[in-house]
Amino acid sequence: MDERLNALRLLVDAPEFMEPWLDLFYEPDEIKLLIDLPQQWTTMDDIETQCIEEGNCDHCGFIHRAWRRGVLDKDEKNRYKAADFHTRYDLWAMFEGFKDVPEDVREQLNQCELESYSNRHIDVLKKVRQAGNPDVVDDVTPRYLLPDEAMAVLDQVERIYLWPCNCRSMIQACGKPIYTCLRFDNNRDIGFEISREKAKEIVKDANKKGLMHSGELGRDFDGKIIGAICNCCSDCCFPHLLSSSAGAEKVWPFSRYVAKYHEDQCTFCGLCSKRCPFDAFTFQRKTKERFASLALETDLCRGCGVCATACPVEAIEMLEL
Repeated sequence: MDERLNALRLLVDAPEFMEPWLDLFYEPDEIKLLIDLPQQWTTMDDIETQCIEEGNCDHCGFIHRAWRRGVLDKDEKNRYKAADFHTRYDLWAMFEGFKDVPEDVREQLNQCELESYSNRHIDVLKKVRQAGNPDVVDDVTPRYLLPDEAMAVLDQVERIYLWPCNCRSMIQACGKPIYTCLRFDNNRDIGFEISREKAKEIVKDANKKGLMHSGELGRDFDGKIIGAICNCCSDCCFPHLLSSSAGAEKVWPFSRYVAKYHEDQCTFCGLCSKRCPFDAFTFQRKTKERFASLALETDLCRGCGVCATACPVEAIEMLEL
């Protein structure tokens, strides 16, 4: 057993099965830094002293890179301490890929990540379910947004940063686009700052690809919108996986609309049934024995709106709940 990796695993609270693979996530100098670093917030001066003693002349660049890579956390006083493995894995999956980690290890890792997400959000989910409204909960919560609502949010925020979707980067259960996450702050200075117009193009393109708009939104003390607009699939995205396991399909993300189908306008193309991620539409094509038919099960509808945006004859209307 590699004692360094064992000490690192305990330090960053990584799953036990990940111990043999940790050197794919952390470089040797980073492992040494974390093991030697005091287990509390530490100033740059103290870290510089340690780096200089070890002969690392580029200590500032080394520390800044470790912070950007999710190896270190930094507080508002510019003090540092070891980041947990969840933080490192999140950035590693989005920007570095899975390298030599075997498929079964990746699946175990993603299951642990889903459990971590669920544990962090289950209490907020319960609050939203009890209140029946995410706006009365003092947390950033996901809710479905129709395209025009997503555009309105983008018009109100100060800055927009493009990030890869961490859920699809990890789970990899579909072929939908990855660079679709529009964040309103730039954690660790990693995302690309983009224009409002570019952000709106990404929303439009995501909708064409069948992705649902989910606003993980809140407000800071000054009333400024914080959070992100995610463009989600039902196969990979953690909010949808959590809602399925918790029986909270219309709560997380919060459902604010329901589809209404106008049969007299329908041309029975079946596109809505292909687009709906939740099988709310049942479509039967025309045959010699029967006419084409389409049925909507509203109990299965989450109000994401991807059916309505694709209907070529506007036979589907989104009704606000």
